[in-house]
Amino acid sequence: MTSSKKKETAFGTFASSLLPHELLYLCGNQQLKDAGNIEILHTILYNTEHLDHPKPFDIRLDKRKYSYMKMWITEKLYAIDADVFFEWMIELDKKIMTDAISPAEEIELTKFIRKYEKPNYYFIRFYEMVQNYRYYLLIRMRYNYLRYVSHFLDIFKDAYNHSKSINQELHEATLDIVSQYSSNKTDSKRWEERLVEIFSDETLDGFNRYYAIVRLTFIYYNIKDYRKLIGLYDQLDQTIIQGHIYSKRILVNYYANRVLLHSRYNELQKAEYYGYLSIRSKGTDYLHYVNNLCAILLRESKNSEALRLMRESLPELKNTISPHNRIGFASFYMQSLNRNGNAAQAHSYAQTFLEINRDDIINYRWHLFFTSMLQSLFGLEKFNEMLRLVKKFDLLKRETEYMQRPGYIPTLIWYYQIARYKEIRISEDQLLKTLISTFEHIIHDDHKRRLTLELIEEVKHQIPAIEHRLMQCFLQS
Repeated sequence: MTSSKKKETAFGTFASSLLPHELLYLCGNQQLKDAGNIEILHTILYNTEHLDHPKPFDIRLDKRKYSYMKMWITEKLYAIDADVFFEWMIELDKKIMTDAISPAEEIELTKFIRKYEKPNYYFIRFYEMVQNYRYYLLIRMRYNYLRYVSHFLDIFKDAYNHSKSINQELHEATLDIVSQYSSNKTDSKRWEERLVEIFSDETLDGFNRYYAIVRLTFIYYNIKDYRKLIGLYDQLDQTIIQGHIYSKRILVNYYANRVLLHSRYNELQKAEYYGYLSIRSKGTDYLHYVNNLCAILLRESKNSEALRLMRESLPELKNTISPHNRIGFASFYMQSLNRNGNAAQAHSYAQTFLEINRDDIINYRWHLFFTSMLQSLFGLEKFNEMLRLVKKFDLLKRETEYMQRPGYIPTLIWYYQIARYKEIRISEDQLLKTLISTFEHIIHDDHKRRLTLELIEEVKHQIPAIEHRLMQCFLQS
């Protein structure tokens, strides 16, 4: 392999780590003069938006251009990266508090303070760091730097107090919103108007604005008002492109939220596109994003692709301490095995996982896990074992409360009732009546109706005698 080919391959690896919004920001703010550099930038942008059909990089270009562009892109993104700034700030604050800040670092800090124009993403934390720095200067009677620092604190005092107040509001809102999402016991919609105001306030720090839209996402999922959410996400889209709210972590979280949003409208190709973008960077929530993408691939009947994704991600399972993500992964791994004709392997995996993680499953994601486990047994036609599993873990009682959740689909009930029918515990008419009774939970939600149609398709081979009548009743509901 020639050195230029090696260079192209190394640069290609770097380019493949970049995300569309990063490139849109760079293209919108670049002042490059060299045509070759501009061509490289546009090629990267095209490739980030066309993951299945990327363009090759022009190997005729001077390899130094690729080296330059890698450095240029890295520097430009670092300059607006909120998390890079946070790490710098925290390290500096630590040195201030331990009397370890160097003269060069003080020069860098005071230069940044003097050029500060408006609240950035971590403005609250930065203001508090500058307060610490003022104490550091005062005790040493360092008046030359003190005047710049004091001026900054005076100028941004009102903005700081306002941001702190908003942040406290967001904490109060979070208690109501998460409570409704998990148990449906509170009304979080009362926060909607206020949170929209916070997100729309361009004078506010990015941290509060982003936290506001994350909480609005929960609210709109609770009340199933996805249209409003699309409008807000379009605003956020432009805010990210403009570089006002950005880090790799924030961006992949945004993509992951887009996955869920497009899936609600059955825009599965878009959901898959954003799903793959969301797993381009491995962070704390990587496994959660893998789970979401797997769910989309299964809905698209891309079963082998879903299983390959989950098997490739298995090593990540040991890197997460989140019961929510771990149980979610196990559940979707089972589903991907089931859909590829490996129900026996899925059931064996479920038994082992349940033995090790029983308490976490019961406390966190029992519904998803046991639904996936019942699906395995359903595929194996072990109907009596399905009934024993439901009884052993008292799943019907749990299901009664779970029905009140916004995203509820009666999959578990259907598996259970069909198992009873197959074991001759109920008649055809009783089964039909029971399944029809669950329609009240999905009748007014197009997304739930689509999922229920997929469920009918999955189970129909076990209920041929009532399939036609069930479908007619569903379509008329």
